[in-house]
Amino acid sequence: MADEKNPEVKEKAGFDFKIVLVGLLIFLVAMGASYFMLKSLMAPFMPEEKKEVKKEKSAGTIVSIGEFTTNLNDPTGSRFVKVEIYVELAGEKKKEEELKEYMPIMKDTVLGILSSKTPADMDIRYREELKQEIKNKLNKRLGKEMIKEVYFTSFIMQ
Repeated sequence: MADEKNPEVKEKAGFDFKIVLVGLLIFLVAMGASYFMLKSLMAPFMPEEKKEVKKEKSAGTIVSIGEFTTNLNDPTGSRFVKVEIYVELAGEKKKEEELKEYMPIMKDTVLGILSSKTPADMDIRYREELKQEIKNKLNKRLGKEMIKEVYFTSFIMQ
């Protein structure tokens, strides 16, 4: 009878790893499922990942329009911006000579755009929109698609 009690005691006293492994497996499955569920539910609220767009290399000539210092559209009238702008021309080298004729028109257009902006419009978040606006208005004023890209080489706002 003593021999019969010892095997029962050993079985009850032993640590069962099966329960721990099953519990760990259930835990891992629950965590993985909750991760993917939360990821899919939060997707509409997360910012989109920007895909890297490969642009072709610059093929045009880069020409300086000049440095512009102008007051901003600010109620106090004490804010100003100082910007140096270069443009990339679409096409051949001879367009650079043609562009020199239009330089006063281009400078007037850029000054008009810059002086109409508020300090909030000049924030770094809106620089690409500002470049696009300058490009579009210059091309519109010139009557042809001469400007391929606009570059700021210095940008100081006070």
